Amino acid sequence: MSDAASPSSTVPPQATGITLVVTERVRLSKLDAYEAWARRLHALQATQPGFLGLHVLRDAGGPVAEYVTLVRFASPQALAAWRATPAYRSALAELDEFTADEVEYREAQGLEAWFDRPARLPAPPLWKNVIVGIVGVYPLIMLFAMLLRPFTGEWPAWAATLATASLSTLFLNWPVLPWLSRLLRPWLYPTRRG
Repeated sequence: MSDAASPSSTVPPQATGITLVVTERVRLSKLDAYEAWARRLHALQATQPGFLGLHVLRDAGGPVAEYVTLVRFASPQALAAWRATPAYRSALAELDEFTADEVEYREAQGLEAWFDRPARLPAPPLWKNVIVGIVGVYPLIMLFAMLLRPFTGEWPAWAATLATASLSTLFLNWPVLPWLSRLLRPWLYPTRRG
């Protein structure tokens, strides 16, 4: 779902990974064909080394259906290797059949993929991102601190905190932030219609 880039498999993966954010506006008459195409593409991505997962947000409340797909890879090099595959290039050649206008691509690291939108919509202000982050992470920290206490009660404080923070971060990235971003979309992007 992007233009090809040259692969590099010699650089070790970065700890934060990378997310390719793809925004496609699909003609309503082509929805079924597009979704079949996307399922084939996602199945191919799942076999790619370094692929960590994907999440699709769909908004069909307008004259076109908007799909925002977040494709996560272990490193920029793994993403570049995927973009250079013949299977990916072949899939891209079919994309124009379904879309109503230009497809938008953006790479993001960390949690920014859930908040920053493509250039056609302004990103939410930082204070909104912070509030959503707190709303997502605070209950997770409390939950995992309580659940892990029987196992980590005798651990040094730094180790118990690390266990809690690790699980909280894992669940914050998925499924909590995707769910919160959908739930709070009207508040995060108040200028959006539909």
